[in-house]
Amino acid sequence: MPPGPRVLVLDGDYPTSLTIARELSADLEATIVGAGTTRYSRLCRSRYCDVAVTIPSPDDPDYIEALWTVLEATRPQIVLPVGYESAAAIESTRDELPAYTAVCLPGPDAFETAADKTATMGLAERVGIEVPADYSSLVETLDAEGRERGALEALEFPLFCKARREAGGGGETTARVVDPARFWEVYDRLEEASPTGEVLVQESIDGSSVTYGCGLFCRNGAVELRMAHEELRSVPRRGGSGTHLRLRPDPALESAASDLLRALEWDGVALVECKRRADGDLVLMEINPKFWASYALASAHGYRFASRLVATTLGLEDRLPERSPEPTGEMTFPLRELYYYARNRKEERLLECVRAVARPGVPWNVDRSDLGAWLTPPATVLERLPTVTAGQKRAADREAVAFTRR
Repeated sequence: MPPGPRVLVLDGDYPTSLTIARELSADLEATIVGAGTTRYSRLCRSRYCDVAVTIPSPDDPDYIEALWTVLEATRPQIVLPVGYESAAAIESTRDELPAYTAVCLPGPDAFETAADKTATMGLAERVGIEVPADYSSLVETLDAEGRERGALEALEFPLFCKARREAGGGGETTARVVDPARFWEVYDRLEEASPTGEVLVQESIDGSSVTYGCGLFCRNGAVELRMAHEELRSVPRRGGSGTHLRLRPDPALESAASDLLRALEWDGVALVECKRRADGDLVLMEINPKFWASYALASAHGYRFASRLVATTLGLEDRLPERSPEPTGEMTFPLRELYYYARNRKEERLLECVRAVARPGVPWNVDRSDLGAWLTPPATVLERLPTVTAGQKRAADREAVAFTRR
């Protein structure tokens, strides 16, 4: 059998990159070139990483130049961005990719629509999908008039605020506001975190605390694989990344998500997220135009989006193992839950957090055969450790290419 494909997996600081590397190694016998921001990045320490490279983070002005250096040195057959920022960077320069390297990403118009939540809502309405009521213009008017006392009486609380554009980077850019007295405090915080300084203010869909997600892989708008799940617990507690999820076949959600991505003629993976009103009606929240943070649930239960994407793009469909995805299953994400507790100890209770993820019979997303990588703290934590100073990290960021062959 010929050797497997060489795949450059970006965003090696993210736990999702570990899941993807393991999946591609198992399904396609891929050679994984793992890119992280330092030699301490999770993927660079993984047993499934064959060649480790360090490049700056995608918001660094030297990112594209460093990425091109990696491409020339490692010559991968395909580049797989995991996070939003790396996908956006490659999307903006995809015409300059060398001929030997492929990429599977939506076109620029589709990507822009998904990244801009206002544009996403407009598209959803055109294809007949319900969206939340929007109060952003009214809030902008109130803000311009000086935030007079009592001006918020025109709004119905609770409200949900979020950055207009996809931010990436893991920062909190969403919040549910119940108390009008805290509205401007939250609004200002999100305005500062928003990439464009724009904040959407929408009705809070309070029929259920559960968020419903549908992951899809599409080629030219045709849906090739999809999977629905429900997010039972998340961090932050409303609109964040899941820490307890469950597969849940949902024909209405899957149909709406498919219609939305077909309208965009989508290429690649995406997660469509919705809420439900008290009467059960679906309401669109957003399109997440990348691999989602809870992707491990899909991969572990046979929904191998990464393998299908790579195989389809490179014409290796015959190399994919035969498997039937499982219709049911659960997973918890303990490290994500505990990191959140560590940052919010005044508001959170440790015992409750532990109970939420230590559920009998429910597996963790952590790969016990690759603990050295999984237990590596996030890059933001490593920057504060004495063994990895901020200065050392900046120096590592600017290495042209640093390899560790395994």
